Amino acid sequence: MQIKKQDRIKQITQSIIGLPTLPTVITQMIGLIENPGTSAKEVSQLISTDQALTAKILKLANSAFYGFPRGISTVNQAVVVLGFETVKSLGLSISVLERFAVEEIKSSFDRQKFWEHSISCGVAARLLARKFNYQLRGEAFSCGILHDVGKLILSQYFADEFNQILLMSEEEYIHISKAEERVLGVTHTDIGRWLAEKWNLPSSLISAIAHHHKPSNSSANDTQLSSLIHLADILCRREEIGDGGGPSSPSLDPSALSAIGMCDEPNIAMQNLYSLGQVLHTEMEKADIFNNIASGRV
Repeated sequence: MQIKKQDRIKQITQSIIGLPTLPTVITQMIGLIENPGTSAKEVSQLISTDQALTAKILKLANSAFYGFPRGISTVNQAVVVLGFETVKSLGLSISVLERFAVEEIKSSFDRQKFWEHSISCGVAARLLARKFNYQLRGEAFSCGILHDVGKLILSQYFADEFNQILLMSEEEYIHISKAEERVLGVTHTDIGRWLAEKWNLPSSLISAIAHHHKPSNSSANDTQLSSLIHLADILCRREEIGDGGGPSSPSLDPSALSAIGMCDEPNIAMQNLYSLGQVLHTEMEKADIFNNIASGRV
């Protein structure tokens, strides 16, 4: 069965022509930051070679989204104040938003509402990371934004099939992954993992994109990040922020609760998760600034 799925993924991905790629500066930046010997000066010098990226990072660093009391005037200062992980997450998120901008495509998939959902997942994942002491909060933010990137590929390159998937999900009230399996033989998480591998993203992001619906399938090192994204997705669905595609929310993987340190009985743990809804809405008001700057609207 697994071999057949791999063959189907290969068939589907081989038919994609003109796949968006990450800018060279972003792939180089990811590589630099993955190297523990890299200095802030090296990262800032690389970012400075891309004027548009430089402008957006400085705008975001000085925005209410981060809320620093003093102005940040140079890229090097931004790298030092924000930290490597946050700068990496900003660069990656900005690039993906640019490459899959809202545009007219032959699909009933609302890309603007999709981005609202994705950004809310990033904000929720960062919120949960802060609450439960996950140190790589920038990684949680960017992974939340990217978790459903496979849906963008399906909506853009397989519009007719994806419309059929959305319709099936609506009419039968099933999760979109089940409809994807029935129509295409693969899911958006399979395609998302393939794309993340193509882009040479860090292994932790690849794993979370692949397993955000079932974090217990992640490797031991990546379970916590996958669980953060899983719970962030559920919270954003409950709060009805944007549209992740299809009416049905993902089923809870109970192991995700203990993986991030929510050790209460599951019903109580979920009540505690849902209690963060108002905080999330407040954070999303600030996130509008991120969306506007990252997508080039301001």
